[in-house]
Amino acid sequence: MRWIAVMAVTLIWTCPALAASSPGFNAGMIRLTVKDDAASFDTVVFYPTRAPEVSWQAGPFTIDATRNAPVPPDVRFPVVLVSHGRGGGPFSHRELAAALARAGFIAILPTHVGDASGHPRAASQAQILIERPRQAEAALNAVLADPRFSASADSGRIGMIGYSAGGYTALILAGAKPDFAYAGRYCAEHADPGSCPRPAADDGAPRGQGKAAVPAELATWQPPVDPRLKALVLMDPLAMMFDAQGLSAVRVPTMLFRPRDDSYLGSTGNALAVVSGLATPPVVRVVPGNHFVFVDPCPTSVAAEAPMICKDAPGVDRAEIHQQIDRDVVDFFRARL
Repeated sequence: MRWIAVMAVTLIWTCPALAASSPGFNAGMIRLTVKDDAASFDTVVFYPTRAPEVSWQAGPFTIDATRNAPVPPDVRFPVVLVSHGRGGGPFSHRELAAALARAGFIAILPTHVGDASGHPRAASQAQILIERPRQAEAALNAVLADPRFSASADSGRIGMIGYSAGGYTALILAGAKPDFAYAGRYCAEHADPGSCPRPAADDGAPRGQGKAAVPAELATWQPPVDPRLKALVLMDPLAMMFDAQGLSAVRVPTMLFRPRDDSYLGSTGNALAVVSGLATPPVVRVVPGNHFVFVDPCPTSVAAEAPMICKDAPGVDRAEIHQQIDRDVVDFFRARL
C-alpha cells in the first residue's frame, strides 16, 4: 500500500552554487580518519562525481559508489551529516547516502565509536551520550577542512539526518536541551525496550521499575550546539530525554519519519513528543514497519545474524519504503538548503 505523496518542489537554477541539485551526478565515496580527543574514528563520505559509478564490496555490503572518484571542481555542494543508530555504522545508511550524492549533496557518515557495530561498547551510556555529538561535529569539521572537499562543500548549507540515537545526536547539535532526570523518570515509568534497554547485568527487576540517577558527568555537561545546521531529518528519533521546553529551542525546519509499529521505541515519549515539542511543527511521514525499517535492506548474511533488525513483517517492503524515503529526503533538503 502506498503511504506517501511526493512533495513537489519547484527549483530555479540561477547560479553555479545551485547547480549542486542538477541531474547528471554519480556517487563517489572515500573514507577518512577523524582525529578526536578521545579516539580517532573512521568517517565515510559519499559525494557527487562525474566519474562513472563502479560498485564494490565492503564486507557483506554492496556499495554503489566509486571509491576515490574526483570531486567536480566547479560546483559548491550542500552538506548533510548522517548519524547512525545504536550498534549501527555508516553503511547502515549507504543507499540513502548514495542517493544524496547523486542528487548533489555531500553526505558525511561518522562512525560513533563506542556505540557502533564492530567496536567495543563504551564504558557507560553517559559516555555515549556525550561523545556522539562531539564525534558528529568533529567529522563535519574534518570534511569541511579536507582539501578534497574544502572548495566544494558549502558550509552555509548544512543539514543533518539522525536515526534512533542519531536522532538524539541531531537534536542536541540543533540546540535541544536534554533533561536526563526527565529521561530517568520516563524509564522508571515505561517498559520501553528501545528507549530504556536493560544493562548487561541487571537486578532482574521488571522493566519500568528502575531508579533514575543522573551520572555526574551528564549533570555537569554542556552540550554542543552547531548553528551551521539549517535543516533536520529525524528517523524514529530517541528523544525521551527532551521535554517540551528543551525541544522548543530547536528552530530549524524538520522532517520526521516514524514507523506504524512503535513496540520497540515508544512513540509517545519519542517521535510524538518531538512533533508536539518543536517550535515549528515538523513535516511528518508515517511508514509501514517497525523501528528498524529505517536501516537499509540487509545483505543475506547480515539478515541471518540480526533478524530483529533485518526481518520485516509480512507485507512490509523495505526496499520500496527506502526508495520513497530517499526521494522525500532529497526533496526536503533541496527546498531548505
